[in-house]
Amino acid sequence: MFGFFWKKDKFKNELEKFLGFKVNDISLYKEALTHSSKKLNYNYQRLEFLGDAVLNLVVAEHVFKNYQQSSEGDLSKLRTRLVNKHILKEVAIALHLNKWMIHQLSSTELEKSSIYCDILESLIGAIYIDKGMVYADRFILSKIIKQLDEVIIIEDKDYKSKMIQLAQKNKWNLMFQLEGIEKNNNENIFHVTLILNGKKIGQAQHYNKKEAEQMAAKQGLENLNV
Repeated sequence: MFGFFWKKDKFKNELEKFLGFKVNDISLYKEALTHSSKKLNYNYQRLEFLGDAVLNLVVAEHVFKNYQQSSEGDLSKLRTRLVNKHILKEVAIALHLNKWMIHQLSSTELEKSSIYCDILESLIGAIYIDKGMVYADRFILSKIIKQLDEVIIIEDKDYKSKMIQLAQKNKWNLMFQLEGIEKNNNENIFHVTLILNGKKIGQAQHYNKKEAEQMAAKQGLENLNV
């Protein structure tokens, strides 16, 4: 399952439009965009390893140059916030990376997996091998770094982390309790209750357990007027 069944020339032409440059070795990009679920003799994983290192280097250089009044600790936090899996997934979705991904995952599996951020990193690795650091740096700066100003907005949606931090600060007893798993059209629906000091302050259900926890945490924060 994947967005388009590309003919060879069309795949190359459309990918070059997306990347903004001519590619040398198209096979690198096909490898970078292929998930292991396709069960081919190649997939994105090795290029992801390389792309992760390249991404961290470029982001580290960017925050070092652009946040000159920040301490080493603050720079580390800023870099970590930008390259965490949640942020990279949001960036990959914004870039419509699913159009290029080659996989055999169901919509539920796709939502639960880390394929979005993994393949974004593997694409960076392919660019680095194919075109060198200058092009990889340019891609990261134009496609990813510009999302930096939106990091705070995205992270503000992490209600579970907010709830946990609030509980730790106030020494509250907090628990996300899985009440049950409901079957619906061969998919699981997770029912989660948020319990604070023995009292239920939030409830939610979702086919993704983590999303159910986020929804319950949001409800809990609203009930606490936070």
